[in-house]
Amino acid sequence: MSLNPRRYDVRELRRIADAPRDGADGAPRERALRQPNRNRAEQAARSAAFTELLQRQRGERLNGGDSADRPYLTAIPASPAAEREIGEWLGYLVDVGGHVRSRDALSYYAELDWVDDDAVAALTRRLEGFDAPTRDRPFTPADHRISLVSIVRIASCASDQ
Repeated sequence: MSLNPRRYDVRELRRIADAPRDGADGAPRERALRQPNRNRAEQAARSAAFTELLQRQRGERLNGGDSADRPYLTAIPASPAAEREIGEWLGYLVDVGGHVRSRDALSYYAELDWVDDDAVAALTRRLEGFDAPTRDRPFTPADHRISLVSIVRIASCASDQ
C-alpha cells in the first residue's frame, strides 16, 4: 500500500509539527495570504510623474536649454505656481518622513546636486511650518523619485517666468 500525499490532513501534519496558526479563526493556512495592492492609484501617479520628468528633461535637451544641468533647483522661484509646488512637496516629505528625515532628505538632495545649498537652506526654513505627521517612515526610492519630479517642476516654474 502506497501513501498518497493528496490524502494527508494538513491540520494534523501542522499539529504534529507544532506550527503556529495564522488564520483569523485559528485554522492553519495552506499558503500565505497575498497582500493586496492597496496603492494602485498611488503607483500610477508615481509612474506618471516619473514619465513627466523624463519628458521635461528630454524637451530641455531638444530645445537646447541648459536647465537640465545640475543642480536642477538653484534658487526658489518667486511665483504662485512655485509656492504651490513647494508647499505640496514639503508637505509630502513631512507627512511621509517627519521633520528630521525631511531635513536629511534635503541635505541628501544637495549632495546629489539636485538642489543648490542656498535653496536647501530656504526649503529647510519652510519645513517648520508643517505639522508633525501622525506616523512617519523612512523614505523609499519611490519617494526620492517623487522628490526629483517635484524639484524639476519647481525649477520649471522659474523657467516659465
